[in-house]
Amino acid sequence: MKQYDVAAYIWPSYTGREPRSRQFWEQGIGEWQTVLSAEKRTEEQILPRKPLWGAVDEADPQVMEFQIREALRHGVNVFIYDWYWYDRRPFLEQCLDEGFLGAPNNGEMRFYLMWANHDAGYTWDKRQSGLDEIVWLGSQPREEFDRVCRRVIDLYFKRPNYYKIDGCPVFMIYEVMNLVKGLGGIEKTKEALAHFRSLVARSTSAAWIPTAAAPRRIS
Repeated sequence: MKQYDVAAYIWPSYTGREPRSRQFWEQGIGEWQTVLSAEKRTEEQILPRKPLWGAVDEADPQVMEFQIREALRHGVNVFIYDWYWYDRRPFLEQCLDEGFLGAPNNGEMRFYLMWANHDAGYTWDKRQSGLDEIVWLGSQPREEFDRVCRRVIDLYFKRPNYYKIDGCPVFMIYEVMNLVKGLGGIEKTKEALAHFRSLVARSTSAAWIPTAAAPRRIS
């Protein structure tokens, strides 16, 4: 019988440990502020359920230890973390770095990154969600792209529980055209990805090919 990997996307905003997140959620609890303050606008509207486990801090290793255990118990064995790079630095890394990777049982769960390289606006802030204004650009020039490559290789790809296909680490890119825009066109993007591939190959001894595919069936 063939085996499958079952993955769940993680939106790493359920924490107040990222200082820059307060401009969207000023109470310092991240996305929980939006969830807990949700109100019906019409009788037909369906609201998110209140969190059965409470508004827990998902950058807390003990919280993530419990969530990893529950996910595995229900058949989920891969976490896909949204990962951000804005204004020359990462954003919302705490849930991954402090919570998941700090959990004593994190080695039982595999993970990989989806670079959510979209522009950041006020969609996250329900007080100003109607504003059509960009806070940070998701497109990145080559210098910043190279910094992203080095960071994800050094901090994540080398970990034994980083998710791989045919021995090669998986890295998803959310907006391909935003990537192309930042790097200056198709040919320059090809050059940047080739450089990324060579860095990964040297660092992980893997002939790696970037992929935007979801986890595939594992025989």
